[in-house]
Amino acid sequence: MPAAEPPPTGSRSILSAGRDLRTCTAFGIASFANVLLPYIIFSGLYLIIPFPQPVVLLIELLPALTIKLIFPHILHHIRRWVWPLLLVGCWTLAAFATTAAPPNVTTPIRILIAVLASASTATAEVFFLSQLSHYGKTALAGWGTGTAVAGALCAILPTVLTIHMGLVLRNSTVYVYYLLLATATAYFLVLPPPTCYKQDDWAADDELPSEVESQKLALLPAESPSVISFWERFHDNLQLTSSKLLRLCIYPLLLVTTAQVLASSGRSRPSAMLPIFPRYAEFSAAYGMAFQLGNLIARSTALLFRAKRPRLIFALLVFCSIVTILDTAFILLSNAYFVFSIVFAIGWTGGMMYMNVYSTAMEYLSRNPDADAEFALGSIGVGETAGILIGSLAGVTFESQLCGLANRSGRWCSTVT
Repeated sequence: MPAAEPPPTGSRSILSAGRDLRTCTAFGIASFANVLLPYIIFSGLYLIIPFPQPVVLLIELLPALTIKLIFPHILHHIRRWVWPLLLVGCWTLAAFATTAAPPNVTTPIRILIAVLASASTATAEVFFLSQLSHYGKTALAGWGTGTAVAGALCAILPTVLTIHMGLVLRNSTVYVYYLLLATATAYFLVLPPPTCYKQDDWAADDELPSEVESQKLALLPAESPSVISFWERFHDNLQLTSSKLLRLCIYPLLLVTTAQVLASSGRSRPSAMLPIFPRYAEFSAAYGMAFQLGNLIARSTALLFRAKRPRLIFALLVFCSIVTILDTAFILLSNAYFVFSIVFAIGWTGGMMYMNVYSTAMEYLSRNPDADAEFALGSIGVGETAGILIGSLAGVTFESQLCGLANRSGRWCSTVT
């Protein structure tokens, strides 16, 4: 039977563009929902009332950290289409329980709902990031853009809902169902099926796929991998994690996230009051928006501008973080342009490093086809969660120390709102 001929060059370009658009859109929708869903659930649980902030952070982040350590090892043992349905079911249960339970419901029930939400968002992140091995850097761009857009929305959502619309965050749980519908639609209808091309298929044509397309498809094995036992796969993946993956991706992502979160979350409340903002809520929204805007620009342009010197960008992130911490501690400059410029730079450098870490991982895996690409890409996120936990706890400590000073006049923590 004669081999199928490759499509004409023009048709191939159109099909590739359409596939890339669908891939980017689907991953963008999934990541957008995956950031907003836990934010809505956590906001409706009011855990900050019975617990101090460090305990709330542990409740919200430790389940996610545990899932990201364990889940990549069992990813292969359940069919891919099952995971989105399972996640929709878990989020539906969490949303229903949050809505049905009154705000004064017993604390253990609220903790269980928070654990379910945290585990669900971590599972979704591991699953979709593992699928980068099938969809390439276009999917990474969509994922990064979606997370950044959702982060920007989370920065202004409390102020918009509570101050300008007169609502409470608990009323927003109804939007969980719309986000779940969007996620299911994106995965089952928008996202194209993963395809695998062999280079021999293009041998009849003088023009081989472009370098970008080759990088996108390089992670896909040309042949089905041999079946190995769970413990053999576990041992191989453990070696991969403890050697190359830890040094190239997990550890750098942990450092980047820790510096970014410490500078962004630990500075807002004890920073100097700016006269252009009548209340802290509006300053906090503008502060978070400046940070997320830099993050959004970096993540959405990852395919256009690749960081050629990531160490220089990381050094800039550390420098900006140190400057903003010193400025907060000693109130060196009470200038709005300086405050928002420096936090914008922190968001931009952090976003660039995030995308660079995953791009580096995908390039490494394309050069090592024997490595388990799905496991590797799904495991990297543990560095981000650990960094968020460490940076947030350090930021809370930093904030409490500054706001606990006897002379705290001129800081936002000296005000009620």
